[in-house]
Amino acid sequence: MTCRQTGQAYQYEVFQGLKPTLVLQLESEWSDEKRKVLRQLLQDVPEVQNDSNLFYEQIFLYGLADLQWSWLNKATALTGDEYHWFFLRADSKIQAVCIIYHPKVSREDGERIFYIDYVASAYWNRSRPGYTKQFSSVGRILISHALHFATTTLGYRPGFCLHSLPTAESYYKRLGMVEYEKDVTKENLRYYEAPQVIAEQLEREVVHE
Repeated sequence: MTCRQTGQAYQYEVFQGLKPTLVLQLESEWSDEKRKVLRQLLQDVPEVQNDSNLFYEQIFLYGLADLQWSWLNKATALTGDEYHWFFLRADSKIQAVCIIYHPKVSREDGERIFYIDYVASAYWNRSRPGYTKQFSSVGRILISHALHFATTTLGYRPGFCLHSLPTAESYYKRLGMVEYEKDVTKENLRYYEAPQVIAEQLEREVVHE
């Protein structure tokens, strides 16, 4: 991977499995960066302190849609055999994380696929006003690895689905995922599914690294 800020290339590692040391590292590093971004937001737009609607708008603009997430809580709750965790580490830091759940039934053909419960990049890898993110495509790399794992280890055909945060919908559309209705049982988030051909293309990205 190449850092967009410096142009320096870095090797990366992908770890599969719920590893407490990596969760603790992620929680520490991302919490520190989250506080940094919040301080920048308050400096740039001090009016948010007295306007909850404006604050809600700005947290999305500053890449803080998952502001309330706790990865330690998720590590406690999402531990069954139906869950698999993936971590991407580069430059000695956790750059992204992905948690999948399986199996799910594809709306395309009724075959077994997996569901992306959570996928997130570190806050320093997200766009925000006046800032150039460090690494791009870290979430895509983990999705590719999850696809390869699901086909080679779980025996599923290439495919996955998810519910998207509003700020990520355009990304999944560009990826080629099929857009379905909003789901009232999932906080009214919209459901997306990757057709088999799109999933196969993504899986090949990890096979040919």
